[in-house]
Amino acid sequence: MPRTGTVTTSEIAILRRVVDPDEPFQSADAARAILRLRFSARDRARMSRLAAKNRLGKMKPEEEVELENYIRVGQTLGIFQSKARRSLKAIREFKSGDE
Repeated sequence: MPRTGTVTTSEIAILRRVVDPDEPFQSADAARAILRLRFSARDRARMSRLAAKNRLGKMKPEEEVELENYIRVGQTLGIFQSKARRSLKAIREFKSGDE
């Protein structure tokens, strides 16, 4: 019987299916390094300016593309950081079970 509902095929949905499986990162150091990744102050300021222009409806087409790129990178980073947090939690729980 065919499944009801749709499978999302956006880049982010596909990436989430690749990155989010139940297998945690094996290295706590790698997970912590991923959690330290951040946008630079310059990029955060640029995103704020683009978001303000977007709210006012005054974006140029190339600015729309730029904002979409920032959003996609932020979503990608969020996926990896979510997995890193879950991985660190799993590592802590595993280690506390060994005691």
